[in-house]
Amino acid sequence: MQVTVLGSSGRTGTHIVRLLCARDYAVRAGVRSRQRGEEVARFGARPVVADVAADPEELVQAFEGSQVVINTAGAGDPDPASVNLVDRDGAIAAIHAAEKAGVQRYVQLSAQFADSPDQGDRLVRSILLAKQISDSILRRSSLSWTVVRPGTLTDDPPTGRVKIAGHLEAGRVSRADVAAVVVASLEEPLTESRGFDVHSGEVPIAAALSSLD
Repeated sequence: MQVTVLGSSGRTGTHIVRLLCARDYAVRAGVRSRQRGEEVARFGARPVVADVAADPEELVQAFEGSQVVINTAGAGDPDPASVNLVDRDGAIAAIHAAEKAGVQRYVQLSAQFADSPDQGDRLVRSILLAKQISDSILRRSSLSWTVVRPGTLTDDPPTGRVKIAGHLEAGRVSRADVAAVVVASLEEPLTESRGFDVHSGEVPIAAALSSLD
């Protein structure tokens, strides 16, 4: 199975690429420039230029031949204009490009409270609003979709254990564990056409996903 990962050189995207390559997926690592590709190429991925804020037709070309797209791209600048460019408009462009390229499965890394921005931290409200819109577009698309909404991300070591539910109170989770959840969701049918929150927890990842109701 061929998977294209957007935002592959980011802190969570890098974990996802590494795990996919370790599981022998054929991985295209989407990067904004060739210079960023060296970091993910060492895992065995093939870097491709795929910038959600650039020409949508380039995204179509990057996705062609892939069965799965995983979007982990996020604005590096919290300015609302930058957030809307990447997390809203760019994410929507990537969804439409995936449909046009014949992609079957699409996994979007969102954020907790993106489904209810008024309940989230006001400091990140613009991000939550942008993700709410792109998540909604994905749900209405022709793609088999999954939206993963992690709590506050940390750089702690992976534990392999999480808490997953449709809605959770505010919490934290490591980027490494979120990456493992994203990759494991490709092999769990219950995650299709589902959105869910993820925190650190006590349940092994595969068991947590297989118990989604």
